[in-house]
Amino acid sequence: MARRGHGLGMATAALDTDAEALAALVAAAGADAVLTDPDERRFFSQDAGAEGALPLAVLRPASVDALQAGVAAATAHGLAVHPRGGGMSYTDAFLPQSARAVVVDCTALDRVVTIDPAGLWVTVEAGCTWATLDAALAPYGLRAPFWGPFSGHMATVGGSVSQGTATFGSGRAGISGDQLLGLDVVLADGRLLSTGSGGQAGHTPFFRNYGPDLTGLFAQDAGALGVKARVTLPLEPRPAEVGGVSFLFGTYAALTAAMQAVAREGLASEAFAMDPVVTRQFAGEARPLVDDVKALLAIGRAERAPLRRLAAMARTVIGGRGFLGRDGYHCHFVSEAPDRRRLNAQIARIRRLCRAGAEMPPTVPAMVRAMPFQPLSVLSPKGERMIPLHGIVPYAAAAGLNAAVAALVAARRADLDAAGVVVATSFFGIGRNAFLYEPVIYWPDDRTLYHERRTPEGTPRHPANPAARALVAALKAELIEAFWAAGAVHLQIGRAYPWLRDRNAPFLDLVRAIKREVDPDNRMNPGALGL
Repeated sequence: MARRGHGLGMATAALDTDAEALAALVAAAGADAVLTDPDERRFFSQDAGAEGALPLAVLRPASVDALQAGVAAATAHGLAVHPRGGGMSYTDAFLPQSARAVVVDCTALDRVVTIDPAGLWVTVEAGCTWATLDAALAPYGLRAPFWGPFSGHMATVGGSVSQGTATFGSGRAGISGDQLLGLDVVLADGRLLSTGSGGQAGHTPFFRNYGPDLTGLFAQDAGALGVKARVTLPLEPRPAEVGGVSFLFGTYAALTAAMQAVAREGLASEAFAMDPVVTRQFAGEARPLVDDVKALLAIGRAERAPLRRLAAMARTVIGGRGFLGRDGYHCHFVSEAPDRRRLNAQIARIRRLCRAGAEMPPTVPAMVRAMPFQPLSVLSPKGERMIPLHGIVPYAAAAGLNAAVAALVAARRADLDAAGVVVATSFFGIGRNAFLYEPVIYWPDDRTLYHERRTPEGTPRHPANPAARALVAALKAELIEAFWAAGAVHLQIGRAYPWLRDRNAPFLDLVRAIKREVDPDNRMNPGALGL
């Protein structure tokens, strides 16, 4: 495929009408792969927090060849290309900036392409969800070391690789970008670039670092450098034993000290916690009895031995959800081991490191692991809109960041209370040294089409609340500045976080040169990463 020069791309864009561009897109990718219904276009131009411009079309290819052809046709006719994964972003990551655009929905590219149990790698198409991948690997007794976010029912592997995400396995294996072997990426002109050892003819994609790490270059690029087509991940045996333990801490300082101590020794596959506002927010959540029964049965199935199965179900019944009413910082650890003896030793060590807290029933870790990829609503149980933000800092910076956020919220307390705006914060451990701090802003407001399609029936509704929306936007900007001042880094950069700020000239020159090389007309998700 011939590569277009910058001048040719601009000249073509000036001559093409929308009708001509749309006809070219249909001819290239097929009529079934091009959605033009206004509601579909509107839905795919929205994320969990905002709405972009209404695009000309949505490209939904069912093959990598159709993806290549569609991207090439779109950019050749002057259209911007905005890659979208599961749509769970909240950083304007894929939102069109103008009507001369197509949103690429990769969810029809959902095949598990190859599982190599001996070589311990798997290749999936970018639209495969983490839940689908995990189910496909289960019969082999394998999984990915990082095996998805809480939103893995909807979140796709390609979207997570492009944006960056954490949760399952992050306490030990880090984030999505840490656990990659290779990528197939569609560039702006439709060419397919392959990274890792699988990029050489006749080689398998079993190894990532053979020379400069081009796989890392395209991880967490927010789709600014290309569209992920296929992703190859490493595999590992599933742990024979999994257990959880939970604690209630009276102070934030005690919580972070305990999480740091557990992280330093690598004792937990997942470590996550909630401030008192989060637990109050969900303490009164009404769930159907059938949901609790499903969770209880899932917890029982997760235990192999009959006696342990009964014991796990009994602990859950006794613990129930009453612990949510206990004020303080709730902290949960999931630990894994090849045998019960080592698991018990690890949990015993976690208990010693967390002796500043009061142990609670391990209901949350048991339910999270028994039912890891449950559908998540994009509204709160009370029907409020919600916008998560986050920053990742070393544990040494956790106290300062929390103080800065608390000061911002306190300064706006009267206005927030008047508008019904609530700020609740969750915390996650990443590897041995990183602390993810995630405030979530809740407020009563009406719904977008995205919210309508992603919200269970019966969820309360609220009228439009533009005043609260403006207040949230102002607070969001202040929180991002607080993260910056604390030295935080971010996943899901999109268009929200200041990735290019205060970089030195060699860094900026190299990044912009790479962008010009793979996307000379700036058609690939323009504005993402600040490019």
